[in-house]
Amino acid sequence: MPYVGWSVEQRAELKRRMLFVNVFAVAGALLSLVLIAGGNTGGWVVLGMTACMYGALQLLLGHIKRRQPR
Repeated sequence: MPYVGWSVEQRAELKRRMLFVNVFAVAGALLSLVLIAGGNTGGWVVLGMTACMYGALQLLLGHIKRRQPR
């Protein structure tokens, strides 16, 4: 069976999307730190949501990567 992996375009699109996700994850973490420092307990919720969404995305990408033929 021939190698059928991700195309160059698919890898480039994934890099662009991951950059977008990383920027928003950092922004969410900074926002939550500002809220926590200001005494707002909602900052912990924002931090937890940001971490859960980022972690879920990493697990999904790891699963997709493992399914790719070598």
